[in-house]
Amino acid sequence: MTKTSFGEYFDDQRDRMIKDMQNKNTQLNNAWREDYDKRQEKKKHERFKKELEECNEKGIEISQECKTYFKKRFEWGRRNP
Repeated sequence: MTKTSFGEYFDDQRDRMIKDMQNKNTQLNNAWREDYDKRQEKKKHERFKKELEECNEKGIEISQECKTYFKKRFEWGRRNP
């Protein structure tokens, strides 16, 4: 794709607009990714919490994945009160 030149002033203005739009897209993508990660972490927490409650009621052992998850949360909580 070739760019048509409309003069140095307008070319510089167009380049600044393109740069600003790319920066805005990056900011929006980062914000979306943070929200997505929070939602996934919340789903994971709720799933393991449900598993823990069900296993506690039935008197059976929880999965290794669930044990690891709560162990990490417990250790993080002890380090960051």
